[in-house]
Amino acid sequence: MSGDGGLRILVNPAGLDADAGARFLTRCFGTPWTEAMYRWYMQRPFGGEAPDRIMLVDGERVVAGCGLAYRLLRTPDGAAHRVSVVVSAATLPGERGRGCYAQVLQGALARSAVRGCTALLGFVTADNATGRGLRRLGATEIASAYIASRGGLGVAGTPTLRVRRAAVTGRWPARAGARLGGSPPRTVFHYPDMSAWASQMVERPHPVQSLRVGATCRALIESVGRTDRLQWLDGDPRERVAAIRAIAAHAQRHRRLFFMYSTRGDDAEAARRLGLVTRPGYLMALAPEARHEPTVRSWRALSFDVQSGDRM
Repeated sequence: MSGDGGLRILVNPAGLDADAGARFLTRCFGTPWTEAMYRWYMQRPFGGEAPDRIMLVDGERVVAGCGLAYRLLRTPDGAAHRVSVVVSAATLPGERGRGCYAQVLQGALARSAVRGCTALLGFVTADNATGRGLRRLGATEIASAYIASRGGLGVAGTPTLRVRRAAVTGRWPARAGARLGGSPPRTVFHYPDMSAWASQMVERPHPVQSLRVGATCRALIESVGRTDRLQWLDGDPRERVAAIRAIAAHAQRHRRLFFMYSTRGDDAEAARRLGLVTRPGYLMALAPEARHEPTVRSWRALSFDVQSGDRM
């Protein structure tokens, strides 16, 4: 990359994979990024659309950046809104405090407008710097929860549902869609076909287990390090809490940790009753253009059903 010695934003610059690939992200986050993770999170097309990288460079050196993945968000009125999702926003440790993220965010908003997005979305914990940057720009906040097991402690109560392996079929997302259609309407990520859903939920960068839980529930668990991440759960609402208890207990029996993400208030309440740790967060939505601001602000009044696997 060539430069003039000043900070500037570049979109998908040449030499990106060498200058801002897995090693760059490992330096920024302090945890290992594999090439498989880099390809899945930062290079994977969705629905035939390639993602973007927004990079901040100082002269010829990359100092910060983020990915933008393009998705569809369906609101209860049936509209499918094109949205961008901020992926792995990162700044090199030695460059923090220079306002790098604010410039990356402005670049991401400008690119989202060019790509015709109604909103830019960020998934953040309540104390996250990315969230603070979006809040300063007036983002709409939808409450969420990051739910995890409490170290080696088990969940409260005795699991009553059986957990067993199962093969994923096209009926899994179809059943989930039908169930959502019959329940109080919620805002969800829209997957136009089985291939799109599977590319997001099943074909992930770490091993995925597909499970039947009880009589009606189906779950997808991604095994990341020592943690079982509940990426997707569907089933009769009457079995949902028992299914979460059973999956968390299943992880504990195998000496693993448990994690899930949810925008459903009832999930957060159930997690607390089960003795799981609940960390508050937000799905932040920011209109890249003024004409979309009324629409995005109206989302604050909607109920969202976004799961861990939907996020990125």
